Amino acid sequence: MNDLALRIRANLGQKLLLSAALTVSVWGGYLLIQRFPFRPVTVVQPSRLDRLIPFMPGAVYLYESIWLLMPVAPWLMTSADELKRYTRGLVAICLAGFTVFLLFPTSLPRPKCPPDVNLLYATLVHVDSELNALPSLHSAFAVFHGLCCQAVFSSGRWSGRIRCLVWIWVLGIIISTFLTKQHVLLDAAAGALLGVACHCLFSRRAGNPRHAPHTLEYIRRRNRS
Repeated sequence: MNDLALRIRANLGQKLLLSAALTVSVWGGYLLIQRFPFRPVTVVQPSRLDRLIPFMPGAVYLYESIWLLMPVAPWLMTSADELKRYTRGLVAICLAGFTVFLLFPTSLPRPKCPPDVNLLYATLVHVDSELNALPSLHSAFAVFHGLCCQAVFSSGRWSGRIRCLVWIWVLGIIISTFLTKQHVLLDAAAGALLGVACHCLFSRRAGNPRHAPHTLEYIRRRNRS
């Protein structure tokens, strides 16, 4: 628990500022583009395989759990350099996705909402319209943050198990985009590739992250001095 507290407190001001700025800019940009499409919208038709996937509104809880996954890696990062690289990667995903949404807006028709549907799904379809299906930013964010967690949990007694649980979580989130009919397979594949590309190009550290100047051991020594 002490190590967890040390990680969270490291660069706390920067983490708070980034959390607020990224939340406002990402959501603001996404909803603005969604409400005012720049070009004619292309309606995406589900493939035969997509049509075999059942509609399960209850999967919305797993779908929305991405907002619990996303803060894990950045809040446990211990150096300002890690946070900067994380921010560059996340901004790159948004810029690439928003550019596609502007130049090639797509729409995915949803199934009719059941009368007894849960409140969370009803809220989702009310706030998030059918536009901006390709690429799936949900898949992009899930894979990107999975890779960030892979680096954060690179060492430690339970690191292997934690990384495994994170990737099961990421896979579950991607599957939930199909079950809620928010996305089709093509959307998710494009989003996942976008997440991997932006992490490799902008967020991944060259070399061994354990040798970074602001590791957890460094913070412990600094606090004892």
